[in-house]
Amino acid sequence: MLSDEEILFLYGKSAVISRKNHFIFVHLDRPSAELVRVRTETFDPDEFFNCGCSICKLMREGGVVIFDDSAYEDEEILLE
Repeated sequence: MLSDEEILFLYGKSAVISRKNHFIFVHLDRPSAELVRVRTETFDPDEFFNCGCSICKLMREGGVVIFDDSAYEDEEILLE
């Protein structure tokens, strides 16, 4: 399982981390402590990974779940 230091290195020092069973939750949207608690306590892997696709299977096995409900501003994203 990844350490907190490894997660912060990968996702940035402002990421909020919580854990439940073998899942690591990385909250990138700077949620309140209450929202982190709710997300963590109510997480159901069968509901979250419900489509059965290859990506969901890999994510479930990997155990890292990313939350980012931050609003995007109307700025142009350039792809090269």
